[in-house]
Amino acid sequence: MVRKAFQESGFTFVSANAQKDKPTVIRFELVVDPNTEINPTILVSIDESLLDSRKNCNPCFLRFTEISNEQEMKALPWMMQYKLTSLLLPAIDTAYSNIELTGRTHLAPSFSFNYKSQWKGEINLFGNSYIGISLPDLKERLINAYRSAGFTPIENDANLKSSELDLIFSFPIDPTKDGGAIYKLKINSQFDANGHCYPCEIAENYDPYQRLPPAGLSGVFDRATLESRFSAARSTAFENMRIDLESYLRPRSGFTVPTKLAPLGSPRPPPTPIAVT
Repeated sequence: MVRKAFQESGFTFVSANAQKDKPTVIRFELVVDPNTEINPTILVSIDESLLDSRKNCNPCFLRFTEISNEQEMKALPWMMQYKLTSLLLPAIDTAYSNIELTGRTHLAPSFSFNYKSQWKGEINLFGNSYIGISLPDLKERLINAYRSAGFTPIENDANLKSSELDLIFSFPIDPTKDGGAIYKLKINSQFDANGHCYPCEIAENYDPYQRLPPAGLSGVFDRATLESRFSAARSTAFENMRIDLESYLRPRSGFTVPTKLAPLGSPRPPPTPIAVT
């Protein structure tokens, strides 16, 4: 039943390893592309140690699936990882759904079928993901999106060929004075043969607990409105980014606005105590 369910979901049976007093481990492979060196390989364990006199389950336990070459998959280019994940996890979910349906009449009365779907939709590794745009163009558009929202870009010696790039901005604490809170974006990049993003992913990388300069008597009101002004400007910057870069979003992925860790200028929380074992 298990073998049939996985094969009907697109997997190729590779082997079954049965040992006395140990779970039977069935190996399947999902052949995504015959020319790809790495195809996802999964291990499905079945505990058959409790059999009756007729060698029927009394009961048998189907364990969760393990991706045996997961570390090799994580070493692949990100776009290949996304492709494999979008094929592998739905196929595993389909197999378990088929097992639940087929095995319903054989399910032990004291047990329920315990499985949570693995596929949660497209999830990016770092942040909003873009392809087909050059990194200098992406950088310029991001700077414009934040500048028009009230942030001031701070020049830094950024290597536009680097796999990691920080964009640094200042947000005014007192609009009448120079300086402000530091806000950062990190761009994680991989490139195609033409040097375009494949993909480039953007994530916030600022410290909401950063120490801010004293407000002074004249800056009490500006400090009191800092969080509301910052939140409004941040939302505007993300909306600018969404509109300007929507056509470059990685296929099947969506645009998201990350949740803030804390209001800007919040007291830094105490360190988490180290658990003693």
